[in-house]
Amino acid sequence: MLRIQAKACRIACVLLLATLAVAPAAHALEPTSASRSLATADQIFEAASQRAADLAAKPYQAPDDSLPAPFRELSYDGYRKLRPMLEGTVWGEAGNAFGVLPLPRGGLFDTRVNLFVVDAGETAALDDTARFVDFVDFPSSTESHRQGLGLSGWRAIRKPGQAGAGYEAAAFQGGTYFRATAEQLVYGASARALAIRAGLRNEEFPDFTDFWIIRPEDGESSLAFVALSDSPSAAGAYRFVLKPGHETVIDVIADIHPRIDITEAGVAPLSSMYLHGPVDHSTNRDWRSEVHDSDGLSILSASGEWIWRPLSNPGDVQISSFGGGAPQGFGLMQRRRDFAAYGDLEARYERRPSVWIEPAGNWGSGEVRLVELPTPTEYNDNIAVFWRPATPWKAGEAQRLAYTLRWNANGPDTANVAKISSTRAGVAPDAPTLRRFAIDFSGDHHFAAAASVADVWSSAGAISNIHLIDGADVGSRRLVFDFDPKGADLAELHAALRDETSQLTETWLFRWTPE
Repeated sequence: MLRIQAKACRIACVLLLATLAVAPAAHALEPTSASRSLATADQIFEAASQRAADLAAKPYQAPDDSLPAPFRELSYDGYRKLRPMLEGTVWGEAGNAFGVLPLPRGGLFDTRVNLFVVDAGETAALDDTARFVDFVDFPSSTESHRQGLGLSGWRAIRKPGQAGAGYEAAAFQGGTYFRATAEQLVYGASARALAIRAGLRNEEFPDFTDFWIIRPEDGESSLAFVALSDSPSAAGAYRFVLKPGHETVIDVIADIHPRIDITEAGVAPLSSMYLHGPVDHSTNRDWRSEVHDSDGLSILSASGEWIWRPLSNPGDVQISSFGGGAPQGFGLMQRRRDFAAYGDLEARYERRPSVWIEPAGNWGSGEVRLVELPTPTEYNDNIAVFWRPATPWKAGEAQRLAYTLRWNANGPDTANVAKISSTRAGVAPDAPTLRRFAIDFSGDHHFAAAASVADVWSSAGAISNIHLIDGADVGSRRLVFDFDPKGADLAELHAALRDETSQLTETWLFRWTPE
């Protein structure tokens, strides 16, 4: 079963891999002078990939997750008392492009992660926990306890020293989870390096075990780093390049080395939270009209069709698949950007980022898969989406994949089709047994030159009362229809607007299930 992830969890040229705590084997990189940070990252990545291949050729060894006594079984609030010290930020001097803020183990984050920084050809391990963590709320802890605590991940700080502490751009902590934000936005949806059997009861969660973070040269606006991961099914190496800004971009190259045959791999997985919105079946007793980090799945198919699938908080686990070849892109969007839709001055859901993934190269055949889990609270991630290859991965056969993640406010440009701005659903006022849907398409200019026609159908039940409502004064057009399930247990609904020659809007897809 997909892990319901608590919000807290969302919340160099000379490199000797023999120095790693995770492995006895060594793979040295030859020193190169005057290399750029990206070239250094490429060298480290190739060495880390070889290390991952060596790991995958041997039986898996689970990490030692034991914690010193004062830090065992910490609650969420207890873990927050282990405060990372901003003054301990590596490269934290004002004027630097980036800083690195290590994060302690404890609470949900018990797996030790080895952090190395690569600066001017020198590699240094960040292993002095007391340098990075404030232990003032743990007066009974000894020096041995504090040094034995270790680190669980790190935060990328942009422009340290500015605005007091700089600007947090990304965080890597917990399994292979990471998240990023962009200017004027806050953290929301998360990404993972790899998903294995996501949505199934025996889901596996690989762990990052090591990071090598390369100090950028003067004038560089990106941060390059390499990670190593391991799990019972596969070991992997990942090269990341982080470019924060109005849109934060993360380029990823992954070498995944299966230890066993993997039939349910999840490439470029995303996780998010959807509690409720205007499309939900159940009665909403929350004081806020909408609560979600993401409100829909967007896909640009191999054929160029734009697809929009509103998210839901289902009564039971729902798994949906979208085939048709490797997509040109997919991601989890947060389209409702008005504060009034949420009314939450603490969570600020209107400022959560959309995350868009662009595959690079040929990913082969497969499908985009969406997993939706029921959740009673907003503190759980209950949404996952990823690319599932059609061909199983074989043990010993490395898989190299590349893609780009874009974290921004607006998602991708849908070019010449109108976007779906919202989906509403409720009981038809004159027929209580029918479900009424109202779909808003934004951008009235898309309809000005042609009379649009509704293309609406369902896999079961019956559609009736189809009509369009013009909203030129607010730049939209609304499609309304009623759905009668006629006793069906499940129905796939489809809607779009067309003219005589082409489709004018995204394709709206929705899975109906009984309340």
